[in-house]
Amino acid sequence: MNRLKYAIFLVSILMIGVISCKKDNNSKPTIQLTSADSGKALAVAQGQKISITLANPGDGGFNFNTWQYDSSVLQLNSHTHIPPANPDLIGNYGTDVWVFTTLKSGTTTLSISATRTSAEVVSMFADTVKVQ
Repeated sequence: MNRLKYAIFLVSILMIGVISCKKDNNSKPTIQLTSADSGKALAVAQGQKISITLANPGDGGFNFNTWQYDSSVLQLNSHTHIPPANPDLIGNYGTDVWVFTTLKSGTTTLSISATRTSAEVVSMFADTVKVQ
């Protein structure tokens, strides 16, 4: 009887291991974008993540403005500033990363700009995002 209990116990542990390792086939890869991707039109699936990595323009006296997009189509998950790997390099202000999740079908322009104290505005990134 002890062997039967032991066998059931081992089978249960193996089943738990197999179930916990099951891969989610519905997960979609995160779309990685940079300034080189600006000006494009993207077609993405609902629930997909979009990550945008841009050089921080602080070396030119610029600061990022509030990013613009339709919040009924995209949701901002995070905005993170990553300091430069070598802070001793003059003019290196690191990078900024925005991560969005697509919410529902629709089209929006996703734009990020920066402004200098002289009120000079520059477009850092702008794409049309179509969620299907």
